[in-house]
Amino acid sequence: MNDVDGFAETVRGIVARIGGDAARLQVVRITGGTADAAIGEYSAAGGVLTLRGTDPVAAASALSRYLQRNGRRITWESPRLGPVPAGWPDAPPTSIRTPFAIRYHLNMVTHAYSTPFWDWDRWERELDWMALHGITHPFVLTAYEVVLEETLTRSGVSRAAARSWVGSAAHTPWMSVGGMHDFGGPLPDSWPERRVGLARRILTRARELGMTPVLPVTGGHVPGALAGDGAPEIEWQGWRTPMFDPSSPEYAEFVRVFLEVQRELLGDPGPRPVIAVDPYIESLPPSGDEAALAAAGRGIHRALSAVHPDATWLLQGWPFHYHRDFWTPERVGAYLSEVPHERLLLIDLWGEHAPMWRGGMHGRRWIWTAIHNFGGRFALFGDLTGLARDMAELAVDRPDRLEGVGLAPEAIENNTVFYELAADLVWGGVEVDDWLDAFAVQRYGIDDERARQAWRLLATTLYAPGRTRSIPSPVFARPWSADAPFAAQRLAGEALPSEPSRMSANIDAENDPAVSADLPVIARAARLLLELADVSPSPDALEHDLAELTGHVLAQRSREHIRGILSAFGRQDAGGVRERADDLRSALLALDGLAATRRESRASTWIAAARAWADTDAEAAVMERDARSLVSVWGHQSSGLHDYSGRHWSGLVRDLYLPRWEAWASWLADAAETGSEPDAAVLRSRIVRIEEAWRDASGSDDASESSAVAVASEVLDRLGY
Repeated sequence: MNDVDGFAETVRGIVARIGGDAARLQVVRITGGTADAAIGEYSAAGGVLTLRGTDPVAAASALSRYLQRNGRRITWESPRLGPVPAGWPDAPPTSIRTPFAIRYHLNMVTHAYSTPFWDWDRWERELDWMALHGITHPFVLTAYEVVLEETLTRSGVSRAAARSWVGSAAHTPWMSVGGMHDFGGPLPDSWPERRVGLARRILTRARELGMTPVLPVTGGHVPGALAGDGAPEIEWQGWRTPMFDPSSPEYAEFVRVFLEVQRELLGDPGPRPVIAVDPYIESLPPSGDEAALAAAGRGIHRALSAVHPDATWLLQGWPFHYHRDFWTPERVGAYLSEVPHERLLLIDLWGEHAPMWRGGMHGRRWIWTAIHNFGGRFALFGDLTGLARDMAELAVDRPDRLEGVGLAPEAIENNTVFYELAADLVWGGVEVDDWLDAFAVQRYGIDDERARQAWRLLATTLYAPGRTRSIPSPVFARPWSADAPFAAQRLAGEALPSEPSRMSANIDAENDPAVSADLPVIARAARLLLELADVSPSPDALEHDLAELTGHVLAQRSREHIRGILSAFGRQDAGGVRERADDLRSALLALDGLAATRRESRASTWIAAARAWADTDAEAAVMERDARSLVSVWGHQSSGLHDYSGRHWSGLVRDLYLPRWEAWASWLADAAETGSEPDAAVLRSRIVRIEEAWRDASGSDDASESSAVAVASEVLDRLGY
C-alpha cells in the first residue's frame, strides 16, 4: 500500500503498541462528506481487519469501536490487549461519524495533578489513548517553564532570577497563568534539555496522529524588575504577580520573544496554531474599566497575530463563571470586542455542572468540556445519564457557533467509566443502561452477569443522575477546631463571593445526605466483583476497582468515628474520645493497607517519579519536596489550599492524615479530661508541624505484597458487608 504521508504506518503503530496484530491489518484513508467532521470505519474478514478513516484519529476510534464490539476496551488501567487475541474476528462494515471537529483533552492543571513527572513511555500510552478516544486537540504544557525561563533571560532577567521565578515543576501550571511564582525548585540542571526533548517527542507524535496540539503562551506575568515600577498586578491565593499591560508594546515584544523561543526549542507549530492564553484565570484584572478590558483583549490578539497571523486564541471561559460578579456581560463583551470572531475560541469549561452556553457564549466560537475532577482528590462520582443527555443535545441541536467538545479534568486516571462514556458519545448517542452492561463485560474481559449487576448498582449510587459533584472524603479533611472539619468548607470550583475571601478549598462541603445510605449498595457491588477475581482475564482493572470501591466505603464509614469523637467530647468524656480515636486509627490504617496493594495509590510511586528527574541527591530532595507539597499543604501555609489534592494513598493516609487526626483527638481528650476549653492555637500549631514534617520527609515505605482482592475482602468482612 502506498503510504506517502505515513497514515497507515501511524495507525499500525497504535495497533502494535496496544498488543494487536498489525501484520494482519489494512488501513485506508477516506474522504468525508461535508455533513461530518470525521468518519471512521471498520470491517474484518478472514482474520484481516480493515480500518478506514478521514484521519488517523478517526481510524483509531474505529479500531476502538471494533474492540468494544468484541468485548475489549483500552483504558488507563488496561492500556494493552490482554490476553492477546488469536486473530481479528469477523465483523461487517461499520462506520462511526461525529459532527464535532474539535475534541479537546487535558486541563492546564492536569500537568500538575497527573502528568508533571511522566516519562516518554507514559506519554506515549496517553497519546495512544487519545487517538483511540477520538482526541484531536490535546493541551500540551510540557516544557513551558523552559521556554519562559529562556524568554525572561533574553529580556534581561538574570538566569538565577528567571530560574527562581519558574520554581517547582509540580506548580508550573499556576505560574504559567500568573497565579504564583518563586515557589519551590530550583529545577535540576539537566531539566531544560530533558524536558525539551520530551516535549518535542510529544508534539511530534501528536502531529503524526493528525492532532493539533494546543500550546500555551504567556499572559505577560513577569518579575517586578522587568515589569517596571507601577506595573499592574494580579492576586491569587496570597501571591501578587506583576504583569505587562496586555495593550502595551512591552507585552507585544515579550510575546514575540516567547514565540521565537518556543519555535526554536519545540519546533514549528504550523501555519494555524491554536494558542492558549489565560491572563486572568482566577484573578481579577487590574482594571474593570471596559475600555481597558477592550484594549487588553485587543493587545493579546495583536501580539499573537504579529507572529502567527492565522493563530486561534483559545480562551477558557472559567473566569466568567468563577468571578461572575466582576465579569458582567458588558465587561466580557468589551474584553472580546476587538478580537476577530475567526481568531477566538472560548471553552465552556465546566459544561457538565455549570454550563455557560445556556446563557450564551457571547456570540463566539466555542467548545463544551467537562471538568469532572478537581485536584486529583479521591472521589468516585459522575452523572452518566446527564453526560449522555448533554452531549446528545449538543450533537443534535448544534447550538450557535459550537465547534467541539472535550474533557478538561484537573486530573486523569480516575473514574474511568465517565471518560470512556464521554469518548463514545462523541460518535453518537447511547442508552446508558445498555452501554454500562457492555462496559462491564469489556472492563473485566468476561461476559458475566455479576459484572453487569455490579455496574447497575454503581449507576444508582456513585454514578447516578445528578452526581455532578464529588462526594467528599472525610479522610483528608483538615482538623482545625473543635467542630466537624468536613462540614463547612466551600465547594471547589463554585463562583467566589464578592467580598475578599481566603476560604479553604481542600474538600467539597458535606452536602449529600445519601452518602451513608448508599454504602451498603456500593459494598454489594464490590462483593460481586470479588466473586469475579478468580475468573476475570483482566485482573488489573478488577483489582483497581475493588480497591477504590472498598476504599470509598471504608473512608465514608470513618465519618462515624469522627462524629463519635465529637459526641464524646461534647459529653466531656475523655475516655470515649480516645476510644473512638482508636476506631478511627484502625480504619485509616486499613485504608492505607488497602491503597498499598496498588502501585498507582502509593505515595512512593509519586515520589519516585519526581526524584527520577534529578541527577544528584540534592536535586532529588528538591523534586520530592515539591511533589509532596502539591498533595498536602499545596503552597504556603497561608495560601488556603491545604489538601486540595488529597488522595487515598498509602504513606499519605498513614503518615499525614492519621497523625493529624490523632493530634486533634488527643487535643480534645486532654481538654475533656481537664474540663478546660481547648485552645485552637495549640491544635493549629501541632497540625502545621505535622504537615511541614511530612512535606520535608524523604521516601515512603508504603508498598504491600498483599493482593487488593484479599485486603478488600477482609475490610468488607470487618465492616459487616
